[in-house]
Amino acid sequence: MRLLYLLTFGFTAIFASQPVKVWVELRDKGPSSVAGRAWEDLPVYAPYLQQLRHAGFTPDISLKWQNRVSGWIDPKNISDLNRMAIVRHVEGMPHKAPYNHLPRIPVGSGLAKAGVASAFGSFQQAFDTTQASLLRTALPAGQSAGQGLRIAVIDVDFDLKHEAFAHLKQAGLIVDQRDFVANKNTVVRDTFTESHGAAVLSLLAGKTATFEGLVPDAKYLLYRAENGASETYVEEDYVAAAMERAVDSGAQVISISLGYRYDYSDGSPDIPYASMNGRTRPSSIAALGAARRGVLLCVSMGNEGPTRASGPTITAPADADSVLSVGILDLNLKPCSYSGTGPTYDHRVKPDVASIGPNACATPTADPKTTSGVEYQGGTSFAAPVVAGIGALLRQLHPTISAQTIRLALMSTASKTLHPDSASGYGLVRANEASRILSSGGSGIGSFVWDRASSRATMRWRPGLNFSGTHLWDLRGRDLPVHAGATGPVFWMDPGSSRAAGFYFFRIPSADSSNIAP
Repeated sequence: MRLLYLLTFGFTAIFASQPVKVWVELRDKGPSSVAGRAWEDLPVYAPYLQQLRHAGFTPDISLKWQNRVSGWIDPKNISDLNRMAIVRHVEGMPHKAPYNHLPRIPVGSGLAKAGVASAFGSFQQAFDTTQASLLRTALPAGQSAGQGLRIAVIDVDFDLKHEAFAHLKQAGLIVDQRDFVANKNTVVRDTFTESHGAAVLSLLAGKTATFEGLVPDAKYLLYRAENGASETYVEEDYVAAAMERAVDSGAQVISISLGYRYDYSDGSPDIPYASMNGRTRPSSIAALGAARRGVLLCVSMGNEGPTRASGPTITAPADADSVLSVGILDLNLKPCSYSGTGPTYDHRVKPDVASIGPNACATPTADPKTTSGVEYQGGTSFAAPVVAGIGALLRQLHPTISAQTIRLALMSTASKTLHPDSASGYGLVRANEASRILSSGGSGIGSFVWDRASSRATMRWRPGLNFSGTHLWDLRGRDLPVHAGATGPVFWMDPGSSRAAGFYFFRIPSADSSNIAP
C-alpha cells in the first residue's frame, strides 16, 4: 500500500494542473452474492461506475476479472476517491517514453538452406531450428496450418496492405478486432507503413509466393493495445482488457509482444523489481486469468538485456507464472545481448523458453518498404509469435491436450531443460520433441502440488515402467531426486526440510498416460 501511495503522490506533485490516469480497484461487484470464477466473469457493477463519475473520475477501461477500472481524475480529488466505501485502493499510472524499434538489418542472401525446398521462404531457418517446420508436415491430411484455431495478437498497430495479409482479408480470417487506444472496433488499416503489429503477425499469418508464416489459415483476433507513435501513459490497462476480450472471443492462443516496467520519461520511478512476481501488475493478473481459462499465452521477455539494471530486467506480463515467456538466441544458441533476463522476484525461472534470431539476432518479418518484401528485425517481439505459432500447431495436432500441458511439454523438451538459467530459461524450443511427448495424450509429463505437511509426494505407476531418465524439478528449475518403489507400483520425491511446499513438474521418457496417476 505504501508503494501505491507514493506513486499517487508523485503524480499529484508533478501534474497538479491537469488530470492524471489512475487505477481504481473496487471492493465488490455490488449486492450480488457470487463466488469464484462466476464472480470474476460478472461485469464491473454499473452503479459503482456512476458513483465514480460523480466523484470526478472518468472511466476508461473496466477489467471484470480484477474488478478494476482505469481512468482520469483531477489530482486534488484523489484523496476523496480513496475514501469512497466502494474503493479498495487507488494506484497511479506512470508515464512511458515513446516506443523504440531495435535496428533493422537488410535481408541476407546466404540464409536459405541449399538443396531444400523452402516452404517458408525467408522464415525457413528460424522455423527449422525450432523444429516448427516438422509440425506442419505432421498435420492430418486435408488440414491446413492453423485451420480451426483462433489466435489473438495484442500489439501496437496493424497496417496490413502488404500482400502477405491479402488472404486474411479475402477469406474473412480476421474475425475480431479492437483498437483500445482509439476506442473503436476497427484496428486494421489498409496502408503501407512501418507496422510492429504487421511484422509480428507475418510470422504467424503471412503468406506470399516467397514466404509463409506458421499458421496462415487460422482465424485471427487483432487488438491494438499501445500507441507506438506518441506514447503518453503506460497502456497496461489496454493490454489487460485485450486479454479479456480475446478469451471472451474464443482465442486458444495469445501472442503478446509488449512489456511494462522501464522507460518512464516524466521523472516517476520505474515499476520496481519487487512487482515482477507475476501477481501484482494488472497485465500479469490478466494473463493468469486467461491461462486459467485454458488459453496458451506467449509473451516477449523485453529488450532490456542483462545490463539495463543491476538485477533481472524482466517485464510484465512476462512475469506471470502460467505463460510462456520467450527470450531470443543467436545461431550458436547464445542469448542475444538485448534479450530480457529473469528470474522473477519470487525466484521462478524466466524466460521459460527461447526462439532464435537467425541473422545477427534478428528475425525475418514482412516489410513493404523492401524489394523482397522482407526485413530482419531485432527484438524479442519477434520471438514470441514464433513460439505462439508452434503452440498453435501443437493445439491443432493434439486438440484434447490442455494449454498448460502443451506449455509444460515445450519447457520440458527445450534445449536446456536440465539446466535452465536466467538468460534463456529452459532453452530453445524443440517443437517436434514436444509433439512426440504429447502424442499419447500428454504422456510422461505432468505437475503436482506438494503439501509441506506430507512426508513425501507419490505417484502410482504401472509395474515394469522404466524410470531411467526421469526428471523432477520445481518452479525455480532445481532438480529433485526421484525414487521408484522396488516392489510396489509407486515412485516418490522427498523434498526434505529445505524444500518449500509448492508446484512441481515431472517428465518420464517413453511413458503414456495410462502408466501414471497422481
